[in-house]
Amino acid sequence: MTPAFARPQRSNEETALLNPAFLATVIHRAVGGFEREVKTGMPFALAFLVPPVVLVESVRSALPSRVDSSLATWLQANPGSRLQFAENAAALVPVAREGLMFGIARNVLTLADDRVRATPLPRGAATLMSKNTKDFQDVLNHANFVGRWYAHAGTAETIMTLWGVRP
Repeated sequence: MTPAFARPQRSNEETALLNPAFLATVIHRAVGGFEREVKTGMPFALAFLVPPVVLVESVRSALPSRVDSSLATWLQANPGSRLQFAENAAALVPVAREGLMFGIARNVLTLADDRVRATPLPRGAATLMSKNTKDFQDVLNHANFVGRWYAHAGTAETIMTLWGVRP
């Protein structure tokens, strides 16, 4: 019997692309963006709705340019982005959970009252991240945007309903 805490088997490519440190960084950036707009932490459930937006290039590239753009209006104009969202979100739950646990264990994310908060990254982390690939930077920039966008989009329940998912 496999222990409940064992990591699922993944291909080498999945392991490299969806490692906990990367997901923790993506979620950290989104939470930081959310907190920039509203001073409360991001609702826990929304942390799981960041990876399927920013890691899927076709969705990420179609995002609006303004954080005050209506999520409902954008989804109506981009039905393809919502089409596979529930399936992608469900598939990414395990890696998002690992990223959250990694970030919490390293004290860059905290969890209290069903909200995720971002704490400062370790010294030198920003410099290391700035030397990464253009795609890496693109994902992180969009994670920040999605966090800010979600802060303006309504309650966690509203955002989940618009995306067609449930907790």
